[in-house]
Amino acid sequence: MAGRAQPISAWPGTSAAITLAVLILGTLLAVALRAETGAGLGRSDWAAVRFTLIQAALSGLISVTLAIPVARALARRRFTGRRILIALLGVPFILPVIVAVNGLLAIYGRGGVLSDLSVLVGLPRLEIFGLWGVVLAHVFLNMPLAVRFLLASWQRIPAERLRLAHALGFDRRAMWRHFEAPLLREALPGAIAAIFLICSTSFAVALILGGGPRATTLELAIYQAFRFDFDLARAASLGLLQVALCVAAGLVAARLSLPRSLGEGLDRPANWPDVGSVRGDGAVLLLGAAFLLLPILALVLRGGVAVPGLPISVWEAALRSLVLAVVSAVLSVSMALANLGNASRSGFA
Repeated sequence: MAGRAQPISAWPGTSAAITLAVLILGTLLAVALRAETGAGLGRSDWAAVRFTLIQAALSGLISVTLAIPVARALARRRFTGRRILIALLGVPFILPVIVAVNGLLAIYGRGGVLSDLSVLVGLPRLEIFGLWGVVLAHVFLNMPLAVRFLLASWQRIPAERLRLAHALGFDRRAMWRHFEAPLLREALPGAIAAIFLICSTSFAVALILGGGPRATTLELAIYQAFRFDFDLARAASLGLLQVALCVAAGLVAARLSLPRSLGEGLDRPANWPDVGSVRGDGAVLLLGAAFLLLPILALVLRGGVAVPGLPISVWEAALRSLVLAVVSAVLSVSMALANLGNASRSGFA
């Protein structure tokens, strides 16, 4: 047993950082070196850049806007099944994108439940292809992440300060001014930047719901340059542009996604003063849960009965996916811990 603290070795973190750099930049560099010179970006490429920025910005803003009342209601209310509801609200974020889009089409698509109801009342069927279809899918996938961001911010308020606010008789306006507004000013920019970064790399959503050249993202443009045109120079240029966009959004997210605390507490359970409408918070939670869970329920009802009859090749693919997921998780966590060790040594953590 060591008699004193031992220094953390730097070589695991350095090796992990070099490996990550090679994996991220190596493929792009290989394409750039083999690409033909003199190729520039055309109007369709810049249209893809504009669409990527617009849909990512709208997705981030709408996701966070809808997440605010849901996170607020979850922070203020304690009820039976609250933890289960929070866990279920996170399901869309971890769903495979294609599965999530199929669930959305089952509810909001032209042949979905809402379209059938629209026909019954004399309205036309819903059309979700194009910009707003892509935004709808991104909101469905990323709103749970925004709820987690904001709920964590509300839970940082020390219980002692909430009890003091209750003793002083704070009303709804005072609670907003002294607690909620400062938290949102700190948490919202980072949450929007993080979701913008995720949506800017969208591929499957835009491929299924884009609806044509006017709704093409950078990821789709890169795929088209490789798969259909085999234009390596154009693909490399689009790839460099994508990397620059992701790095810029990542730096903004890292800069803004760490909200400051409203003070230190004793980690006691926080109980909010009853300054809001119980029915209002209940309605918000019901609507938020319906928006996120109805597509999942539709998938279960439509596909659950067919699971026992799936061919053996599907089960083999599922096992292969499970093995890959476990190996990837172990490698990712190991490399993250190694990089965290180096960060702590250098004072960045």
